[in-house]
Amino acid sequence: MRASVGLVVLVAACGGEVHSVGLFGTGTVSASAGSSTDDEASASASAATSSAGSGASVDTSSGASSGAEPIFDVGSGGDEASGTEYCAQVDILFVIDNSPSMGGYQEQLAFAFPTFVDQMWAALPVGTDLHVGITTTSFFSGSCAETVMNCATTATDAEVLAHYVTPDQGSTGVNGEQGRLYAWEDQSFFAAIVGDDPWPLKVWFSEAAVSAGEVGCSFEMMTAGAAYPFHPANAGANADFVRDDDAVLVIFVLTDEPDKSPEDLSTYVDLVTAAKADCGGAECVVVAGLVETCITGVDDRLWGFLNAWPDPPHFGDINDAAGYDDVIGAALAQAIGTKCDEIRPEG
Repeated sequence: MRASVGLVVLVAACGGEVHSVGLFGTGTVSASAGSSTDDEASASASAATSSAGSGASVDTSSGASSGAEPIFDVGSGGDEASGTEYCAQVDILFVIDNSPSMGGYQEQLAFAFPTFVDQMWAALPVGTDLHVGITTTSFFSGSCAETVMNCATTATDAEVLAHYVTPDQGSTGVNGEQGRLYAWEDQSFFAAIVGDDPWPLKVWFSEAAVSAGEVGCSFEMMTAGAAYPFHPANAGANADFVRDDDAVLVIFVLTDEPDKSPEDLSTYVDLVTAAKADCGGAECVVVAGLVETCITGVDDRLWGFLNAWPDPPHFGDINDAAGYDDVIGAALAQAIGTKCDEIRPEG
């Protein structure tokens, strides 16, 4: 299946392999507790995905889910068709872990995404302008080997820093790395209008999410991946993706590991906030994710990032395949709609 045409959230295949068989499988994915390596988790995820078979299909029909009610109050002077009185734009960034353990999880995300689109079509006024993009958690191109114990890396600070090259230090030249948007079908992000046929968006994202694959470094930098798309060094690669005033910025992270982003949390929060300065900064940001839930009980950089914003994060367990639709679909779409209702265009 190929997309014919090309919002902000967090989520490639080993040896460059692209997952296509069983892309919309429904098998559950689990990871072992305690000490693990990316290779071990990859075997578990791949086995779970294979059990789904290749005959499953996904509902990518146009229009919103049947019975869904828009959450906007458009009866107080707002023009639903034009988007006036409400934010006119939503930019959604998916930060997708692309290390060698993520193939099955990426497929689960691809399977759930059409439901999310349907919920968005139900939650937002017709005419809302959407940008949907993907970046990865890798900031290093080369040999990577890293182990996690008790929800923390066993690597030294020096080893982490040796696998962390920010874009201002030079480009690795890898698609979707160092905060650059992942280009798929010659598009670095997908632009869509609520009310139009959602099929092309569903196809583009579902293919792009799995084509990112598992070729990324196992030193996963989730928070850096969420922030560096807005660094000046990526202005050219990510041009026109994020809109500042009158636009909601959504960041969604997909990962099965604790974060290794080495800089202070404030560095990452400041990069995102600066990108929304004309809109109101942090007030215009929605964060969400499907994560390894052990990070909630430790001093993990990603957990700090998810909780650094005025509104609480919408998150779930990445290993709970049955919960993907709830987190990515209804909960996130409603959060976006509620936030969009708070941001009124000037004039």
